[in-house]
Amino acid sequence: MLLLPWVVCAVVPPVRVSRAPTMVLGGLQGRRQKKRVESKAYDYIIVGGGTAGCVLANRLSADPSKSVLVVEAGSAPPDNILVKVPVAVLKLFRSKWDWDFATEPADHLDARSLYLCRGKGLGGSSCTNVMLYTRGSEADYDAWAAECDDASWKGSAMLEYFKRAEKCLSTENSGVGKWHGDDGPAAVSDVPYQNPLSKAFLEATKEAGFSENADFNDWSREQVGFGRFQVSQRRGVRESAASAYLGSKVRRRPNLDIVTGATVTKIAFDGREAKSVDFALRDRNVTAALSDNAASEIIVTAGAIGSPQVLMLSGVGPASELAEHDIPVVVDLGGVGKNMQDHPACLVSRYSTKDAPKSHSTSLRIPGTTATNPVAAVRWLARKDGPLTSPGCDHGGFLRLSPDASTHESDVQLRFLATKSITPDGMSTIANDYKATRNHPDGFTVQTILARPKSKDGTVTLASNDPFQKPKITGAYLSDQDDVDTMVAALKRARDILAQPALSKYAADEEFPGPDVFTDDALAAYAKRTVHTANAIVGTCKLGTPSDPLAVVDNQLKVIGTTCLRVCDSSIMPVLPGGQTGSSTIAIAEKAADLLLNMESSSSSSTKDQKVAA
Repeated sequence: MLLLPWVVCAVVPPVRVSRAPTMVLGGLQGRRQKKRVESKAYDYIIVGGGTAGCVLANRLSADPSKSVLVVEAGSAPPDNILVKVPVAVLKLFRSKWDWDFATEPADHLDARSLYLCRGKGLGGSSCTNVMLYTRGSEADYDAWAAECDDASWKGSAMLEYFKRAEKCLSTENSGVGKWHGDDGPAAVSDVPYQNPLSKAFLEATKEAGFSENADFNDWSREQVGFGRFQVSQRRGVRESAASAYLGSKVRRRPNLDIVTGATVTKIAFDGREAKSVDFALRDRNVTAALSDNAASEIIVTAGAIGSPQVLMLSGVGPASELAEHDIPVVVDLGGVGKNMQDHPACLVSRYSTKDAPKSHSTSLRIPGTTATNPVAAVRWLARKDGPLTSPGCDHGGFLRLSPDASTHESDVQLRFLATKSITPDGMSTIANDYKATRNHPDGFTVQTILARPKSKDGTVTLASNDPFQKPKITGAYLSDQDDVDTMVAALKRARDILAQPALSKYAADEEFPGPDVFTDDALAAYAKRTVHTANAIVGTCKLGTPSDPLAVVDNQLKVIGTTCLRVCDSSIMPVLPGGQTGSSTIAIAEKAADLLLNMESSSSSSTKDQKVAA
């Protein structure tokens, strides 16, 4: 995406983090893992140890009387320096922590295939995202409530789950207690470094006539405006769902088993009741079964691409598609894999002049190279501050560009980066193993992102009945003409901001889109040939009512037509919120924990009442 330090690992030595190998079963030999799992029956089996899976593992295993199993295809909690140092985020793409998905080529993408980064390992995409903590608006969640006809999904109710999860360390917010939590497990903070050009960008937005916004998560005001984004960091280190919810004390709980390096092959049913999970562990096949507890459940938390794949491999999905792959149908559920949405992104990038601040590069590189300056590395090691704490895009804001007077939500997010993009589509650049060259001229960039796109008909379908084969993904990016028009308007607005005095004094020529790309038609063509993902894939196991043909889960997150089976991750979002989806996924999981524990309580009360009656 952007020129950030790709040799930071050579400058900063590895950091050791304590583990509990007897609990993270992936650290044991396969035969011992198999024996341990198959000798037990679990009250909860969590399929996927990503963002939502970490939350549920923590909350459900807090009751020592309940046995919990997490099955994760990736590795144990990441302790590699590249995961921990925020600026090294691009080095994670196509690494062992990335599923490395790609969309099918499409006409509305100028016949291109888009690279999609999805986190692989405990913590999931919270280990590979850019850490921005923006929830969207209250109205986003009110729309969810309308989709499933349940007021408990409204913004006012979901706010309590955001606050429950959050440990707010930010000094630029509207008050802990009202909009932010102060004693949750997941840290949220300000980036402990502001690039001189990032500050100049905020001045340029004022010069362009835009308002300030000190806290994008304050729902008492409009989301529009510019400022610093809050980030999921704790004292300059990435705060993933694994570091927040699966610390060493949690992993040592005797009632929590975590199996890593395990590929789920299917969920087994008795009729329509989910009973067990089959997975491949190295060269062995393993079955993990639910206990006889009436409240026992399998919870699928494999993400917006993995969750529909698991359901379809298990016989839950569109019957016609399952028949193509000789998969017996358990429930004909047409919405599985449909409704895929994402934030499409384009960019404007300019070269900088020699008058730009010498420390303007986000990475504080050694001049003329892509190597990290040792001073910046030592500063991070010693104090966990400085340029390496920046993910590169921690300043920006939201705009409302729609000509529709009835639209009150922002429709565009702008992110500023104090470095010049190497190509106009950096995500695909990385997918093609691009290596930055020496002496590449620097500059600065604005990434234009559609916050609430109308293109919502992406799909995830099976390529075969082989669980080890990646599914087929069709992206909807810019397939709706309104999205194309909004992106063109966003690119124009980004150009306007970069032309303001606070930044223009440091600006040389524009490289992307380029001075010859100026008309609306030319900008639209540029958008289609360069659009890329902003990594917010949602919607493929849609929350809704049983009468909704696209709904996969009901208001309790139960898979429609089944028992003892739920889905809980970003795939259930019926509509993409106007913010980064990591915090929303955590809030969903916190709510799911309440749903499961309340059901357990209700089940226990019912059993007690039956005994009294007897």
